[in-house]
Amino acid sequence: MGFSLRNVFQAFQFVETQNSTNPSSRQSIKQSMPHGSWGYQNRQAIVQQTIQPNQRGRVRYWGSDWFARCHQDIFISPGEVVDIVGVENITLLVEPAFLLSCSNLGLAKVKQAWQQRGWAATPIRRESESVKLLMSSSQDLNEEAAIETWKRFIQGKPIYITKFKACCELLGLNWQEIVGYGHTRPDRLSNFSNPEPAPENSTENNSESEPSDLNSAPFVGRSDAMIDLARLARSGATAILILGEGGIGKTTLAQQYFAQQGFDLVLEGWMAKQTQNITSAEGMVQDWLRRYFGEEPARDFQAALKQLKRRLQERPSDQSPKIGVLIDNLEPALDREGHIIAAHRDYAMLLEVLSDRSVHSLTLITSREPLRESNVNAQPYILPGLSVTAWQQFFQNQQIDAQSSALTQIHKAYSGNAKAMTILSSTISLDYAGNLETFWQENQANLLQQTDLEDLVASQFERLQRIYPEAYQLLLRLGCYRYQSISAVPADALYCLLWDVPQQQRHSVIRFLEDSFLVEVKSDRGHDKYYLHPLIQAKAIALLKASPDWQSTNQRAAEFWTTYVKTIETIEDALTAYQGYYHYFYIGEYEAAASVLLYERDSQWSKQEPLGVSFYRFGLLRRMISAINRLLDRIPPGPVLGKLLSILGDLYWLNGNIHRSIACNEKAKEIAVQFGLQDLEISSLFNIGLCKIQLWELTDALALFQTLITLAENAKPNRHTVSTWFCLAYLYSCLGQKQEAANLAKKVSEEYAQLSSDAWSRGYSLLFLGLTMKNLGNDREAERMYRLARDYAEQSHYTQVKASALNGLATIDRDRLNFRDAIANHLAAQRLLERIEARGELAEVHYQLGLTYLKMNEIAEGKSSLQQAIELFQKMGAPKQVERVQQTLEMI
Repeated sequence: MGFSLRNVFQAFQFVETQNSTNPSSRQSIKQSMPHGSWGYQNRQAIVQQTIQPNQRGRVRYWGSDWFARCHQDIFISPGEVVDIVGVENITLLVEPAFLLSCSNLGLAKVKQAWQQRGWAATPIRRESESVKLLMSSSQDLNEEAAIETWKRFIQGKPIYITKFKACCELLGLNWQEIVGYGHTRPDRLSNFSNPEPAPENSTENNSESEPSDLNSAPFVGRSDAMIDLARLARSGATAILILGEGGIGKTTLAQQYFAQQGFDLVLEGWMAKQTQNITSAEGMVQDWLRRYFGEEPARDFQAALKQLKRRLQERPSDQSPKIGVLIDNLEPALDREGHIIAAHRDYAMLLEVLSDRSVHSLTLITSREPLRESNVNAQPYILPGLSVTAWQQFFQNQQIDAQSSALTQIHKAYSGNAKAMTILSSTISLDYAGNLETFWQENQANLLQQTDLEDLVASQFERLQRIYPEAYQLLLRLGCYRYQSISAVPADALYCLLWDVPQQQRHSVIRFLEDSFLVEVKSDRGHDKYYLHPLIQAKAIALLKASPDWQSTNQRAAEFWTTYVKTIETIEDALTAYQGYYHYFYIGEYEAAASVLLYERDSQWSKQEPLGVSFYRFGLLRRMISAINRLLDRIPPGPVLGKLLSILGDLYWLNGNIHRSIACNEKAKEIAVQFGLQDLEISSLFNIGLCKIQLWELTDALALFQTLITLAENAKPNRHTVSTWFCLAYLYSCLGQKQEAANLAKKVSEEYAQLSSDAWSRGYSLLFLGLTMKNLGNDREAERMYRLARDYAEQSHYTQVKASALNGLATIDRDRLNFRDAIANHLAAQRLLERIEARGELAEVHYQLGLTYLKMNEIAEGKSSLQQAIELFQKMGAPKQVERVQQTLEMI
């Protein structure tokens, strides 16, 4: 017999006829179907215990065992598939199934197998290999019927059981893993051929294997939550409010808890997503009483509630079922204060009954927002995101390589959200052949790429905009923060964005976002800090950019960060103050962005230190170099550009880009002369002199500093004078002018107090004095200078000064033949400089390390270190430094 749509219609007509003509059927099929949410199930179950004529058996449905009865005079054996056509109290009415269809997950596997065979999905033609194979395996199908069968199969529509099995077999799939049985467990499907009858009161209790929604996806990672719910129930809670962000898995957890804890009957109330579409609580109670308890409800709602309450007060027994109640997605019925809205106050009355301590039922309520009804005694339970281990287990179950390093990044980006996990696994399986790395490379810049995730997030924003515009506006504005190097912001960062909300209302706005899981909170040293889930942030910033608030929000945020950080004592302080730069840059206010980098603060080590200088004190060279370079072409010539170039020159000097440093300082000097900025001119010349020393062009450096000393001494303020002295002292000591070097070193020691306002001068004066004393043969004084420099660097977090001080101490240890400490200090200096990529001074460390190895008679190691020094000096473009090292090699 060929397959046609007429056969499908006849099959359904047969089921309807059997039920409508049976005198024992209490209601029509439509009336007797389970309430509300059951309509979304596939309405099929698996027989667990034989169903005999006029006797109850048991079936597996929605993850648990149910009583079942068939009004036909037939036996239905364990393992057979049945259609659910009605319900009498807590007994399902079933008929033998004529048709099967794919589950969502099964359909995904079907499409993947179809593609792997190279079969075209559309159109399916008569000459297609798939059609020929199906006709060959099913002799009763002609070409037209085979085409129609394949079409319905790959679209997830129901087809005959035999044809369903044949299609699966041709695709190399196990039909039992593809078929959709509502919430049937895969492990039960695998035992169809020889099932074990379920005991009359059997229940399953495996929190890690139960499927949780239509796609039969495994239920993972909620063992602790299941234990927590059971503990709360044992402690006497009759209602538990499961709270969490959208997609976290609240509904799935509630369903699985009822399925695994042996509840005979679950009354379900599913709230509409839109407030205007919410079904009345009165109608819901009336429906429950009729459908599940066979009672005609009283017309008065309070009387009907009393009827329901009497039922819920009955202790579970053979005659009375163990009853659970699921109220899902409560937040559309709540106002922003957490109260049931006026139009649906009947829900407050219902929840009061359900949470009454006298009932023996358990009610699980799911919501994104807290419930604050004084008469409702619901125990709150906050559901966290799934762990990365749970994600790994889930992805493994979907045949995706869960050992990929990308999984940890994906899990973090989506904060363990269960909905995201399910959606992404399907996309990765179908569109990326299970390759996590490829998926993440293509999608990490757009976390809302998947439509379902976009819809999930958008619905939360839309509701917030309706019920609490002030909170909605704040959420959008919070999207301006980056949450990267500063992963969470202080409360003041939220308050500053509420400039148009009255002072007394601001706390309530923040509290609502916190309670609604739209803003995340963590404790940091006793203070609450706030951040946005990456999905929420992506949506917030997209909406903010399209709003009139984009400019003003970033201005307010930038002003906040600039004034919030009073002093730069730690790297975190520097990174926090730096946030204002991004806000100004995003809105095109480039001179304001530059002002953030030039903003001066006092610290215990330095007075009026610009943020850019604080960055290189902490060794944050690359980040500040990048920040300044992004501004250079956007800032007109003038004092701001000159100062930026001066700091950039310092940064290049520190990381070994000496010729770039000279170029920056030459440009800064030109601006200084043009605009009459004497202090900037002296600073630029001074920095060029330092570059000459780094290049080992000592004669040129000496001439420059000798010229500079007159300018520095006549300048007001003359803050460069002492710094020029210690550079000259070092140069004289290198060039053999020992008396001049000693005289200047003494002057520096006497005037050292003048350096107290400048962290660079304080640190490097000690280093240059140490080098000078070493050249003059005064190792004891050199050691003292190096130790002072090291101690100062550790206190002020001056990475580069510490490394150079350690390298200097190593040379002292080498001269004393204390090779163990010498090598240790060299290597410690090397690690510090490699971390901050300071190539110039790293080259000097390799040179001195080579000398130490040579003195130890470790020739091979010495040559290796000297060669590394040469390579670094060559990259710097320092031929005289290369010549200096090569001369040492030639002497070996």
